Amino acid sequence: MIFIRLILLWFWGFVVLALVATSNYLFSSDPDRAKSFSGRMSAALIWPIAVFSSAGRARLRRGF
Repeated sequence: MIFIRLILLWFWGFVVLALVATSNYLFSSDPDRAKSFSGRMSAALIWPIAVFSSAGRARLRRGF
């Protein structure tokens, strides 16, 4: 049961962070927005791993 909750938590976190990355990509005027988008989508995929380290938390705060 706890495994299902963890999967759901990861999924909703991914959806939220992916939506943030996508909206930033669509509404940004930065010429390097494609590179930024791919980096943010990578962070959206691995956000649970990053939460457990201080460097990962700093990267998530800086990236989003």
